Amino acid sequence: MTHVKLVPGAPTKCVSTCDSPLILGAGGWNIFHHCGVLKALEERGIKAGEVLGVSAGSMAAAFYTNGYTPDEMVQAFLKLADERENFGQIIECFTMADPLAMSVGGPISLKPLFKRLITDYGLEPNKRLKIVACDLFTHEPVVFKGTDYNLVDAMAASGSVPGVYQPVWHFDNGRARLLVDGAIYHYSPTEFSDGPCIVSKFRPATQPPREWKTPVDLYFHFRELVFPLAGNHRYVDEEKHLVIETGLPYVAALNNGLSKETMLLMVENGREIAGQLLDKAREEGRFCNAS
Repeated sequence: MTHVKLVPGAPTKCVSTCDSPLILGAGGWNIFHHCGVLKALEERGIKAGEVLGVSAGSMAAAFYTNGYTPDEMVQAFLKLADERENFGQIIECFTMADPLAMSVGGPISLKPLFKRLITDYGLEPNKRLKIVACDLFTHEPVVFKGTDYNLVDAMAASGSVPGVYQPVWHFDNGRARLLVDGAIYHYSPTEFSDGPCIVSKFRPATQPPREWKTPVDLYFHFRELVFPLAGNHRYVDEEKHLVIETGLPYVAALNNGLSKETMLLMVENGREIAGQLLDKAREEGRFCNAS
């Protein structure tokens, strides 16, 4: 097996795998774009080393580093989408918490959802996986890595958008941290990986929605247009990293009214854009053999 690194300016090589870190950024239902990007990588024989995920990207990273293929991930996430209107599943996520956590995120916790996913799919922490959340008090990033942490708490914290989902209390060396969505720190942070990364990130919505089911969907869509709930820390250095930016202009991250057809279109959109950028990067010699 040939291991390669992403190196700007290196001579072009025909390679079979890649040990460059992979960043799967925040973006809600844009998780289907991540699946398309992963399909494009695998079609070209490019396999990531460590995989860092933020918010929805943490879920994609957990599945991928636990051995699931992009196609298997699409089916798992479509099944999750089918449960959006399952009243029993919604009630499951209503959780009483302390007054501070309730004031930040309300009664809906992501922990029951992720506990069920982790159990059903046998997901575990592993040495390739990193998950980023953000300390609400200090805005400092908190990175879960290795194998000795609670994956439910890490994934729930990384996706807990303030005002939408309950934050997660985390005790680190006697220090109490109230963790929220990692995108509050940055949608696609690259500083926690060594060297150049392959970054899968999303454009925010720029057009009105084509699909929606409830006024809440419209609210989240127009919030993304004018004032994103998780802020707008999105910049990634394209000179250093291979940035694969995907997204449909009429799709917002938290619009729960998206159809299955749109979700599958997102997969193909991610696959097509990633394929073009990966082929261009290879032609420019941005992949090279590592010693």
